Amino acid sequence: MQFSKAAEYAILGLTHLARKENQSASVSQIAQAEKLSLYFLRNVFQKLRNAKLVESKHGSGYTLTKNPKNISLKNILEAIEQNLSIHACLRKKESGCTRAKNCKIVRELAKVQKRLLTDLNQIHLTNLI
Repeated sequence: MQFSKAAEYAILGLTHLARKENQSASVSQIAQAEKLSLYFLRNVFQKLRNAKLVESKHGSGYTLTKNPKNISLKNILEAIEQNLSIHACLRKKESGCTRAKNCKIVRELAKVQKRLLTDLNQIHLTNLI
């Protein structure tokens, strides 16, 4: 699995808010401080808002909806990425593989993916600030 640019922006934006400790920040403030594309970051924050990881306060910017210790990398990636599968065969709907049910390769990759998702769920914003 490779994180997208959007995932990287989301992690940087949320760690910026986590460092602010309950203070809000506008997307433009975050973009400037983190040296990120404002246009791209706006789209990322829309996804984060839809996932209820941030909330927008009219006129004052964004804040985290939860304590940073309760927001994991897995939460962030699920908000941004369409799929967290490490291989196409692990994407239940898209696979189309007729051998997937009895495939030893898929079975082992599923174990790797489970460990990866467990690890991502144990890394929180507080670990990154």
